[in-house]
Amino acid sequence: LLEELATIRTPGNAMFRARDCSPQYGKEFLTQADIFAAETNGRIIQADLVPDVESRQAKSGQILLAGVGTLGETEVYGRAIIADKRLEGKLLSSDVLILEPNLDEDTHAYLYAFLCSRVGVRMVRSTSAGTKLLRPRRDLLRKLPIPVPDDKTLKQVADLIRSTIANREQYLSEVQAARACLEALPEMQEAIRMCQERKARCTVWDGNLPTVTAWTYASAGQALKMLLKKWKLRVGDFVPPSKIFNGPRFARTACVPPHGIDFMSQRDVFMIRSVPRRIALPNLPRNELFVPEGTLLVGSNGQLSEGSLFGQVAWCDSEMANAAFTQHILRVGIDPEYAPIAFAFLSSIVGKRLMNSTAVGTSIPMMRADLVRALPFPEIDTSLHSLVAKHVKTGVAARVTATNAEKEAIRIIEEEV
Repeated sequence: LLEELATIRTPGNAMFRARDCSPQYGKEFLTQADIFAAETNGRIIQADLVPDVESRQAKSGQILLAGVGTLGETEVYGRAIIADKRLEGKLLSSDVLILEPNLDEDTHAYLYAFLCSRVGVRMVRSTSAGTKLLRPRRDLLRKLPIPVPDDKTLKQVADLIRSTIANREQYLSEVQAARACLEALPEMQEAIRMCQERKARCTVWDGNLPTVTAWTYASAGQALKMLLKKWKLRVGDFVPPSKIFNGPRFARTACVPPHGIDFMSQRDVFMIRSVPRRIALPNLPRNELFVPEGTLLVGSNGQLSEGSLFGQVAWCDSEMANAAFTQHILRVGIDPEYAPIAFAFLSSIVGKRLMNSTAVGTSIPMMRADLVRALPFPEIDTSLHSLVAKHVKTGVAARVTATNAEKEAIRIIEEEV
């Protein structure tokens, strides 16, 4: 039974009012959706105002379950993620269920892989109670039967999960190292100071006015104007107009594997383990549905609030290259030689502020491709270029290895146990 393998608890017991603060004074607060992000982007809140703060801190090795939601096929409700250095020390919301290990490390890793399988997710969801928003009944969850395999299979699955954790941590460290190389540049340090704080701004603009949206020029403070003067290169120098687009709208007919293709929403693109829809292959040109490896994927529709997906940038790896994407994802086909530099720059805090500055619209802003192409591009020497590219490519390879290891562990459980 599940209660013999792990202790189930919620993070904290008391309600509290979260108060936002600067990163140096607080801790990151994660919702159940945030724990599945490839790179978390939760609210920064004052930790000293949080009751039971120690019990809310994520620790490596904990199995975290999304504990509130509906039974939609692609919902995160009932799904599990194992905490690693991406989540360690960050505060968890009360919607997350924590499974603490009771037995050895191998059994705990196997339990995680089982809960990620199709049967595991359905078993967790089968304990649901409620009407509009469901939650697992703790007494039923504890009594879930867990099939434990022979020692050889258990060790094999556990080794794959350990490989998954190690490679996910390497992905994060390599991507952060790539950004750090660029953020050490004097002009980047100055730009960070100009745009890091989120507040209402005004600026004097003496350049071209392709749009009358004031947000475009004022949101990044003086950072946009300063970088445009410091760097002569532009994103458009490495992206032909035909290689930056949002993709077509089309009818999406649900189907089941092995038929059809995976269809990824904005949320899926930025998850460490996506939950895409399966749809029938539409009658559209292949280059409008799929993009090659190394394409930058940008969340281009949404809100400008802190923590939203709007303006975030992901790298299309070999796994994503086999999936179709929603029209809300902006595809940016950068020259392969400069794609790692573009990813490291545009996924940094300065890059995100600059991407946000290309927004037009009111209720649901979207990005204008011509404004994206007009953004400044870093001018760096060849040695720094090579170092950044090495970090990005190593990180992307580690993420693909992690994804494949986790898939193999789940396959073994579904087909051999």
